[in-house]
Amino acid sequence: MTAINVISMSNAADLGYRALADVAAASEGIPLADYRIVGGHMVQMLMHVYPTPAATERSTADADAGIREAVAAGQNLHHQLLARGYEAVKGNHYIRTDEKGAKIEVDLLIPHTGVGRPMTRPTEVNGRGFDAIPGLGFALNATPLLIDVKVLLLGGKEDLAFAIPVPDVEAALILKAFAWKSRTSDKDLADISSLMEIVQMHRDSLASWGFGDARLAAMGQRQDAARVLHQLIQLADRGRIKPLRGLASPARFAALLREHIPAPTR
Repeated sequence: MTAINVISMSNAADLGYRALADVAAASEGIPLADYRIVGGHMVQMLMHVYPTPAATERSTADADAGIREAVAAGQNLHHQLLARGYEAVKGNHYIRTDEKGAKIEVDLLIPHTGVGRPMTRPTEVNGRGFDAIPGLGFALNATPLLIDVKVLLLGGKEDLAFAIPVPDVEAALILKAFAWKSRTSDKDLADISSLMEIVQMHRDSLASWGFGDARLAAMGQRQDAARVLHQLIQLADRGRIKPLRGLASPARFAALLREHIPAPTR
C-alpha cells in the first residue's frame, strides 16, 4: 500500500474528499477486484503517488466509483450509501446534504464495451440505471494501486483517513482517452496531459506500461486508446487544441504522446 498526505485547498475540494471517504467506507467488504476510484480523483491521487512538477492538479467536488455489474446487481454498495445518509437521486447518482446544507455527491459507474461512444440512456442493472463507461473493464482487470490517504480539510479543523483502490497510470490514461472521445471535454485533455507528464517522469517505476511492448500496444483497448490519443496529436498539430489550465503547451502534449504511445497498427 502507498501512503499519501493531501491538503484540501477549497470548499469544493472538501466536498469531493468527503465523498471519497464515504465511498471508501461504503465499499468495505467489496473485493478490490470489483471496484476502482475513477474520474478526477483518480488522476489527483496518481499525482500524489508519482509527484510530477509539470502536472497540474485539478480539484473535483464529487466522487466516481467504477464497479463491476455484479456489484451493481447485488446493491450492497447502494444500501451502504443509503445507510450513510445518501439519497439515490437517479440509479447511479447519490447526494447527501451535510449539516451546513452542502451537497456531497457520488456516482457509480459500470463497464461499457464500446469505445468512447456516449450512452444515450443508462444501462439497467437489477432495476436501476447506471452510466456505463468504456475502459473501465480494462481498469478493473488490471492490478490497482491501493492508496492509504490522509486529507487535511480546509482550515485544518478536520482530518480524513481512508484507503482506496485506484487504476495505475496506464489504465487511468485509457479511461481518460475514452472519456475525451465520448465528451470532448477540456478537463479530460488536462487530465491526459497530467498523466503523460507522469509517464515522462516516472515511466520506469510504473506498475504496468503495456504501451512500451509493441505486441501489447497493438491489442484490445490499448490499441483503441492509441487511436484516440493519436487523434489528439493530429488536432494539436493542426492548432485545434488550445492552451488551457493543465495543458499549457499543446506542442509538448503532442510530443509526449508521440514518444510514449505507439501509432495504431490498424
